[in-house]
Amino acid sequence: MSLFKTVKESTTYPSFVLAQELPASKAHLPSFNGFKSFFPPVRKPRVAAYVHRSFLSSYSLLLKFKGVDDLLALDVFSQQPLLRTSFHSFRLINAYSTNTRDHPVHSVSPETLFPALGVPLLVVGDLNINNAFSDPQPSFSPHQIISSPPNFEKAVVAGFALLNRPGKYTRFPLVGKARLLITDLSFSNPLLLPLVKSWEVSLPSTSSDHVPITINLAPPNLIASPKWLWWSDMDWETISPIIKTFQISAPQCPSQADLDAWLAGSLDRLTAL
Repeated sequence: MSLFKTVKESTTYPSFVLAQELPASKAHLPSFNGFKSFFPPVRKPRVAAYVHRSFLSSYSLLLKFKGVDDLLALDVFSQQPLLRTSFHSFRLINAYSTNTRDHPVHSVSPETLFPALGVPLLVVGDLNINNAFSDPQPSFSPHQIISSPPNFEKAVVAGFALLNRPGKYTRFPLVGKARLLITDLSFSNPLLLPLVKSWEVSLPSTSSDHVPITINLAPPNLIASPKWLWWSDMDWETISPIIKTFQISAPQCPSQADLDAWLAGSLDRLTAL
């Protein structure tokens, strides 16, 4: 409710709100003005998609459940090419993939989570898989070390890119002294990646221990191009001899202070060059 209150007060609204672990009761989920909910046909759905009604007036949706209760796939169709591409459809996958020490295999298999698909695909969810790609300062348990790699390996083989910013935590435990976690992950297949404009934790926190994440998609030509150095303007006649003679000799058995001074001096020389 806190999240949708923020959405209602915003000047813009999301086309999709993909959520996990909602307060479900007898196959009923909370309803919110302006959005229509979609979820698996089970008594207590753990994933759901809220789609803005103005989006539904222009596009068609097809739901797929893939035989598991913790995953919802939405195929979006349009009569016109989407986001100025050649594609008339794309897929969203929302998953809540769990495992325990007693059941180390995730509830959603890597093959189901990262399918080979000929249209743009975005995979999001509370996936409970850990890797140094998303958490550069890990403190993983032996259980996490064993159970997580198959998912990342499948994602890499299928060409998926991790959209999370490394070290950007997505779960903040409300009680106790548990460490901050990065369990909410977002992946893009190669066909969708050129359309990803941004991934950010930008919305206010809610009463959940998971923070909201915003993913913006845009046509490729509306995405700002990265800045490049103007190599053609370089004075190569002057700089080439300097580059050829540039050398850094490593110190022999230095102390910590000597090593720091050597590294700082070498970096200064390289930066000046």
